[in-house]
Amino acid sequence: MPHPFHPDDFPVNQDVTLRPSRTFYLKGAIHFKTKAQIFDLTGRLRQPWNDFSHAFLDETGSVAQKLTEGGGSPTYEISSCGNMMRTIKTMTDGQGNKLCDLNITFISFDCSMVKFPPGSKHSRHHIEMYPVGDKGNDEAKHEAFVRHSIPYFWDMTRGRVGILYKCLNQTRVEIARVAGFGFDKDAVLVLNGDELDDVVALSTCIILLNGRDAMDA
Repeated sequence: MPHPFHPDDFPVNQDVTLRPSRTFYLKGAIHFKTKAQIFDLTGRLRQPWNDFSHAFLDETGSVAQKLTEGGGSPTYEISSCGNMMRTIKTMTDGQGNKLCDLNITFISFDCSMVKFPPGSKHSRHHIEMYPVGDKGNDEAKHEAFVRHSIPYFWDMTRGRVGILYKCLNQTRVEIARVAGFGFDKDAVLVLNGDELDDVVALSTCIILLNGRDAMDA
């Protein structure tokens, strides 16, 4: 069944600019087979975000590498087990507590899903992600989802950068961006943490990076 929301129904509010309050380094999180790590770099960076400038990306990579080499624990981990058509990934926190399952489809007309345990503080319900506005290739698409009755769109129509929009007052406002880093295996996510829970943003971002065109089973 087609998703009831479409980006054309929510014009972008050009008066609202992204003001990130959180920065995450997604290590080995693109087309991974076994495990990915997510490091929260919020408060650790001297270089301000400036639309993923080289200086900003270089520092995020350097800080994440120092954390890894220094034995620092990731904020979140995602482990994977899969089959030919659908991959299940489990997201845990630094203490190993399960946060959600990511059920990622490779079928272009099907949906992926983030499943949260009962009583989760991150979402009161499971979240389905549907492709909408697909133009036939991996970098020209939208993925839509709804959390707590509010529509969101991941927009991959601008090439190598993904933009997350939240629908407010019948318009879209930008609340996050993700960019690939490190030979297409790592990524950097910046998020306005006042607008969306970080686990929801990260889990849907992982689906975006590993979804319908991935072959990581």
